[in-house]
Amino acid sequence: MKKATKQSALNAHSWVGVFLSVLLFLVCLSGTIAVFHLEFERWEQPHIPEFESVEDGAVETAMDSFLAKHPEETDHLFVVLPTSGIPRLVVENDHAAYFADAQGNLLEKESVPFTQMLVDLHLYLNLPNSWGMILVSALGAIICTLIITGIIAHKRLTRDAFKMRRGGNGQQSQIDLHNRFGLWASPFHLVIAITGTYFGLAGIVLVLVAQLNYGGDRDAVINQVFTPDPVIEAQVGKPAIGKAIAKMETIAPENPLIFVTVHEVNKPEQFIEIYAQVPGRMIYGEAYRFDTAGNYLGTAGYDDGAWGKQLLWAVYRLHFGDFAGIPSKVLYFVLGIMLTMLCVSGMEVWLSKKAHPVLATRLWYCTVWGSVSALAFTAIADMFFAGSLIAVFWGLMVLNVALTVAIKRLTKPVWLIISGISVLLLLFIYSAVNGEHALSVASLQLNIPMLIYVIWSIFRGNILLKRETLLLDFQKENQTTTQNIDGNGNGNKSTSVSTETQSPMA
Repeated sequence: MKKATKQSALNAHSWVGVFLSVLLFLVCLSGTIAVFHLEFERWEQPHIPEFESVEDGAVETAMDSFLAKHPEETDHLFVVLPTSGIPRLVVENDHAAYFADAQGNLLEKESVPFTQMLVDLHLYLNLPNSWGMILVSALGAIICTLIITGIIAHKRLTRDAFKMRRGGNGQQSQIDLHNRFGLWASPFHLVIAITGTYFGLAGIVLVLVAQLNYGGDRDAVINQVFTPDPVIEAQVGKPAIGKAIAKMETIAPENPLIFVTVHEVNKPEQFIEIYAQVPGRMIYGEAYRFDTAGNYLGTAGYDDGAWGKQLLWAVYRLHFGDFAGIPSKVLYFVLGIMLTMLCVSGMEVWLSKKAHPVLATRLWYCTVWGSVSALAFTAIADMFFAGSLIAVFWGLMVLNVALTVAIKRLTKPVWLIISGISVLLLLFIYSAVNGEHALSVASLQLNIPMLIYVIWSIFRGNILLKRETLLLDFQKENQTTTQNIDGNGNGNKSTSVSTETQSPMA
């Protein structure tokens, strides 16, 4: 490839990454953590009983109790089953949700504001949903651009695939780390970027396809992707959810149930839809349909429909890694960290080339490690504060910036240590609030990784802080020596030798 093409690709790669670095970092960081959004939902209410199955009649008992408590008008009723990925039973409508035990007794209201804020940060950057989704999807397209331009700009793609240089001023090692992460994980990053782009731009694509192929009829396009509602005779009465669930043992006994939806509640066109996973398939699930009396009507055809429909129904699992249990989530978490570190190392390379402008460098590390601290304190606020966690998180981010501008000592290692201490404080307060439930599986599956982060961040931060202190001392000694030489003409040899001997870099 021509040198000019490579240079143009490198320039585009650099400037796009620099101007959007903060947004790209926040989307990648929140997405990496949100891989475990189901686990965070359990973590927020660890005292809720967990089980793998429910007793006969428990679902209808729970729904009857819920409807007695919430008789308000709603378009949908939902039942989330313990085989869904969260080993709990939840009944809800469009307005409220309650947990129930294995016998169907209502427990308490579902409340997962921190998880909702975290997922909202990833999907919308906490902006109004329509605008935020478009922005985040555009960032997905930009990630695609960065990956492609990065590969084009690479001068020795094959030769340098495993090259890692050490020493010097650290710039070469940062470049090598950035290139290796970008190259090794580029297929994954492209999948994440493309599927993320789809979520926000699907509406725009829908309009374009409708105009080009269906005379502007959007419903016709939707019906190609989402199977239209079944045409059934008008029925009234309570939906036989329990009967429909029981029939699934015969219809699809090997398919774990995800959730049940009652559509068009209390209307003549009311029907029941049960979503179930399809083992060995990437699609989110197949939908099995029943009338109000619980009579089987058929499937929506997501498992054996047109390939395009199957592909679109695989987007969710491809994006969040929710297709092989914890192993696939851990893999996505690791690869997500690599994508997040690409944002960090790319900006570090740019800052290094600009001779590390002091304030810009501090502000960047305030964003990187300060965001971890802000998330930790937002989770703490969730335990005591009933207001908007979005306001709390962004208020903390603004506070971090203000402190970084005002306090010159808030450098990378200091922010790294602060992030570790913040997470440690979260773990202490979480344990105090939840008592013995802080040792449950729902808690420990996240608390243990957070504790590992605390140990690493404080240890790593102290190492970097010692290096920073040594470097500052060395610079002060050099400055003193220079002043002595300037004051004494050429200086004297003994002073110069003595200074070199005491230098920490010698």
